Amino acid sequence: MNGRRVAPLACAVLVAACASDRPAGTSGFDESAGVVEVFVAGDGFAQFGGQRQPLDEVVVRLRQRTRAMTRDQLGRFVVHLRLAPGIAEGEPSKLANDGLNRLLRELEVMGVTQARWL
Repeated sequence: MNGRRVAPLACAVLVAACASDRPAGTSGFDESAGVVEVFVAGDGFAQFGGQRQPLDEVVVRLRQRTRAMTRDQLGRFVVHLRLAPGIAEGEPSKLANDGLNRLLRELEVMGVTQARWL
């Protein structure tokens, strides 16, 4: 094979290797078993399922949901964790970050492998 044929072939292989069915900017997580978003506030509460509730209640609701799942489903279940908008600096910010860290630990215990802190 001469050098003139190798360059176009190499370019074609590189382009094919970079091609993906996934749209640009997606997380790559398999969300086929569901996606939930939790907005953690700086006062021990969080927004989950359209309701503001204590962080402990959010943990209980997530446990109930994940207990009903098979191991395969748990691997395809995605949780997006976010700070609630408008959190003040200082103690509220610390409480919110502590809440996010707690949720990450709890999700690991529940077997959720696709949690994302956004």
